[in-house]
Amino acid sequence: MWNTAKFVLLCLSLICMNCAIVSFEDLDISCSLPEGDDYFSGEYFRIGFSQVPDREDTARRIQLTENIASVPMEFYWEGSDLFLRPKTYWQKGQRYSIALEGSLRMENNSAYTVKFLRSFIYGEPGKEFELVSGKFEENSLILVFSSPPVITSFNEKFSLSPFTDYHTDFIDDSNTVVIKAKNNWQVNTTYTWLVRDIVSSSGYLMKKEYSGLFSGQNDIEIPHLIEVCPVSIDGQGNLWHTGSILNGALMEWQGIGFEFSKPMDEASLRSGISFYPSLNGFFAKEDERRFVFIPSEPYQLQKEYRLTIGAVKDTSGLSLFEQELVFFTGAGNFLTLDSITFDDDPAPRAMDGTVQNYTLGNAAAGSPLRLRVTLDFSSVIPQPNRRAAADSISLTGLFPASAANPVLLSAVWLDSGSRLVLEWEKFTRTDGVVQYYYQIKITAGQRGAVNQAGEYLEEDIWVVFRAL
Repeated sequence: MWNTAKFVLLCLSLICMNCAIVSFEDLDISCSLPEGDDYFSGEYFRIGFSQVPDREDTARRIQLTENIASVPMEFYWEGSDLFLRPKTYWQKGQRYSIALEGSLRMENNSAYTVKFLRSFIYGEPGKEFELVSGKFEENSLILVFSSPPVITSFNEKFSLSPFTDYHTDFIDDSNTVVIKAKNNWQVNTTYTWLVRDIVSSSGYLMKKEYSGLFSGQNDIEIPHLIEVCPVSIDGQGNLWHTGSILNGALMEWQGIGFEFSKPMDEASLRSGISFYPSLNGFFAKEDERRFVFIPSEPYQLQKEYRLTIGAVKDTSGLSLFEQELVFFTGAGNFLTLDSITFDDDPAPRAMDGTVQNYTLGNAAAGSPLRLRVTLDFSSVIPQPNRRAAADSISLTGLFPASAANPVLLSAVWLDSGSRLVLEWEKFTRTDGVVQYYYQIKITAGQRGAVNQAGEYLEEDIWVVFRAL
């Protein structure tokens, strides 16, 4: 019986050596923040214990949260007092919570059930960083804070939707920030602004989130097209032919003027106006309501164009009430060749490719045969265009291949430029065995003869003759 008792006492001794002694007494805990206080501004937060706790066990169990996120700590001990702070240091104006709960081991191996919780705002009461007012006036958003914000913090945290380019003025030594649009606020647009997590110049974090709405100018007037008319382009000032329609009046290189009832968006106008068939050119802005299309190529003669004024918007973003179509044909007519004559023969040659006979003049013995061709145009060909006009005329042997190819000797313009006289030599005359044919080709189009008005021949002209 005695041996059994000794064994039981021995077992209890071993258990006590390896386990904490559970105490049913209270452990007194004090701290830097008295009950009922909401602010703390010291460098380290102190937690004092009435007994010295096990430091490793305490470090494992204590928690520090910044707002709602757990943050790492640094701490040191002075006897039974623990001093702690965040490793990244305190953020003024931020809310922190310190919690220590559960069974806490003491240095003497005893254990206490503890429940410690403190929540506070770091900083001093009355120095909170807040937005005092936000208003839109004089076409600017004006934000007034309780203290000056840090410029970089404001620029990073302020947001505006929909986005537009703006610049920010920070009034010197003031709590006021002024936001202005760089190119005016969009008309008929409501903006939402938001500020949060901004830091003041004294280091306090803005705890609240602030937002608001504002609108730029409202505009409900639908733009309309007042007039489309010819415009004579002049470096000293364009001449608008107000009251004239395009059809049948638009001369070569004249521009087309568009006048609207309101200031228009230039980019919208460039993309919203089109021509069919296509016409190369560019738009020039005369003022907010008037624009001129300047062609970079001549209008096609006797060609009907369809001008479409479609998705064009004003500076407020409002579109024309409906698409408008303008059909026009330029004022120019085709150039014509009134006659072609040979040498001194007044009879005009057929210009439709019909084969006709022509007896070449007698040449001196041993001299090549010559032919003088006179072309009479319906209007004067200006000096800069005469070289191209002459180059567009050719005279070649048509049949057979043995026919001599004529050589151009001269090209002379007469009658102020409406008559061209060309002289060729080296022909093969038809004999009793072989007949020789020649053709004159006058090439039509803008690469040929072109008069001052930009008019040119509509179709190629062929003169075919048998050289007798």
